[in-house]
Amino acid sequence: MDLSALRASGLIAGIAVIALALWRRRSLRNGDILIMLLAGIALVVVSATSLADALLSFFSFRKGGGGRILGLAVFAIFVLFALTLRSLWQTARVDRELSAVLEGIAWEEFRSAGLPERFRDKVAVVVPAYNEADNIGQVLARIPKSVCGVETQVLVVDDGSRDATGDIARAHGAAVARHVINRGGGAALRTGYRLTSDAQASVVVTLDADGQHLPEEMSRLVKPVLDGEVDVAHGSRVLGQAEPNHYARELGIVFFNRLVSFITRTKVSDCSNGYRAVRATALPQLVLRQEQFHTSEFMIEAIKRGVPAREVPVTVARRLHGHSKKPAVFRYGLGFANAIVRAWLR
Repeated sequence: MDLSALRASGLIAGIAVIALALWRRRSLRNGDILIMLLAGIALVVVSATSLADALLSFFSFRKGGGGRILGLAVFAIFVLFALTLRSLWQTARVDRELSAVLEGIAWEEFRSAGLPERFRDKVAVVVPAYNEADNIGQVLARIPKSVCGVETQVLVVDDGSRDATGDIARAHGAAVARHVINRGGGAALRTGYRLTSDAQASVVVTLDADGQHLPEEMSRLVKPVLDGEVDVAHGSRVLGQAEPNHYARELGIVFFNRLVSFITRTKVSDCSNGYRAVRATALPQLVLRQEQFHTSEFMIEAIKRGVPAREVPVTVARRLHGHSKKPAVFRYGLGFANAIVRAWLR
């Protein structure tokens, strides 16, 4: 076998990859070292032996007319596909670990400040907030001191805000849990659910920090849960009322409501509303992973786990100040659809 310039280049590259893997073995993870060694050995074998020719012939990639090049390209595509899957798996694992770390830090700060006792047997109102300094004070001032005869306590989850959101929330008497970086509304709600559930709250209510949900309507959600009729009460703008939205978003709401109703075989009138009340003891049953587009995930999870639920009419108003942090219509639609499918297939 002649050692052509191409084979010589491959041989040198393979030896270099093996040497690099051995040199960096203390700083690389075992899986990365193994992949580099396998890649280097494969390059050496392909370049210095006829094994690749035999393998290509076995798969009917004949010499001449670019057949061997095509065969190598096909095998390379399979290798790249496997590496891509591995990268996606690692990214998902890192995201889960990061979320767990942020929740753990928030819980330790929450516990060390003696805040869990404030929420025991109370209606916990969880407000996820990101850069909502202009709105959070007005929203907190409207939250009732008690709902259906049960005292309320407020937890604001400051999701990496760069403004005075957390300080304003504390000034209004709310407990504050903070993420050091912005992770999204779903991550903030997971933290709020964990803290209030571990603190043995009776009912957990979630509402937005921008003023779109009316705290004055909170009893509509809490009452059926406290009365034992359901474990979850979802707010519905369709059953209630809402300010006119962008036409494309209105169509999207209708489409996704029908999609969720179809795949769950349950009538759903508003799958994108985050105003809800849930019995705290029901929260550990739900597997919640979405960083964004979390409203539909919660509803689908509750249906899949057989958690008794009901939709109740609520009002969705305009933001008090500022602009929505939701992505553009098309990207929002893709993200929402992805969240629905992943929650259902999980």
